Amino acid sequence: MSAADLHRLVHRATPRVEDVRAPDRTDFIRREHGHLPLREVVDALDALEFSSASFLRQFSEVKIEKPAKPEFNEAEACVLSEKGRLERYATTPAAPEKSDDTCVHQLHRLLEDLRVLCPCLPSDKKQEAAPQEEASSPTSDWKEVVADEKAKGSDAFKQKDFRRAIDHYTRAIRASPKEVEEELKTLHTLYSNRSAARLQVEEAEAALADARLCVQLAPSWPKGYFRLGTSLRQLQRFDEAIEAFIAGRSLEPENKDWEKEVEKTQQMLEASPAAQVRQLIMQLLPDILATWFRAADPEGVLQIQVNGRLRDLGACKWRRLRDGAQPAKAQIRYAFLHKKGYLANLAANLQSPSPEAYAVTDLEGKPIKIPDVSAFFWKTDFASVHIDIKDDDGAMKAIL
Repeated sequence: MSAADLHRLVHRATPRVEDVRAPDRTDFIRREHGHLPLREVVDALDALEFSSASFLRQFSEVKIEKPAKPEFNEAEACVLSEKGRLERYATTPAAPEKSDDTCVHQLHRLLEDLRVLCPCLPSDKKQEAAPQEEASSPTSDWKEVVADEKAKGSDAFKQKDFRRAIDHYTRAIRASPKEVEEELKTLHTLYSNRSAARLQVEEAEAALADARLCVQLAPSWPKGYFRLGTSLRQLQRFDEAIEAFIAGRSLEPENKDWEKEVEKTQQMLEASPAAQVRQLIMQLLPDILATWFRAADPEGVLQIQVNGRLRDLGACKWRRLRDGAQPAKAQIRYAFLHKKGYLANLAANLQSPSPEAYAVTDLEGKPIKIPDVSAFFWKTDFASVHIDIKDDDGAMKAIL
């Protein structure tokens, strides 16, 4: 899977001028010219071994140049005018100017704008600047102090006394000036070492802050990105962790360990409930959109009952095949309810719960509350979708 694969997929899905001229023959023309509708795009991504997460991450690298706008030829226009067709020439649709007019781009926008009440999908977290710890007025023997404390910290780390290692690395940092000659710079290694020690005592947020300072001080040092990636991974911020490992790989392309870290983190990401929800929705999107547009009621709710487990149906088909398992199958039922009918049906279910038949809790086991549902659904330009799916115990859980 690569950005080059996505680039080729976009070209296969790109509509031509014929699509604009014959909107009633879109499906026929796409088959004739190899254009891909949404269902085939989703299937193609699976064939290329993309997950929803890797698709979102790598699609930013895809650049499609806009087609050149045809020039108006005055001499040709005069000829056409003599035949009485000047007006037709001037109003004939030209090639689309937008480069984001394919099903691939639309799928990217839909997944990027997806909002789930529970579990929360991964999102960028605000990065707060770490407080400065370096010495503003270092002592004359600071070099000796830093070297001594760093050595003691490394010795404590080897003995797995991580708390003591953190203390020594902290003393070394506080004895160091921030601005020194290039050959004397050790701050980034001290932050790197302390980040590693903090991870060992499960202080992931503090380890992340140290890793960010390390990368900031030495942006061309690969190990800083390893510290950054491992800290983010421990915080289950898998998307960001993968980006950190990819940045390290770009600095050290001959090191095959980077690819192992990316693959390990990708598998952890795919196993998370949030990623499984997004993967499931990507697979269902063609049917969700078709049903939604047939209903043509922005105040309604599309209710889907999936007779299968999220762990299986939220996994990539290609991943299951690679692991020696068959692609998961399930009976899926679609029903479109008007707002009042949906809320009445939900209230009735909550009053007489039957977890094996329909969901009364979310994926985290928290009871569904009608005020929460009403506040979350019915946003402008959003489609409200309620999915019931089984958890590992066979009880139905809700994805809103």
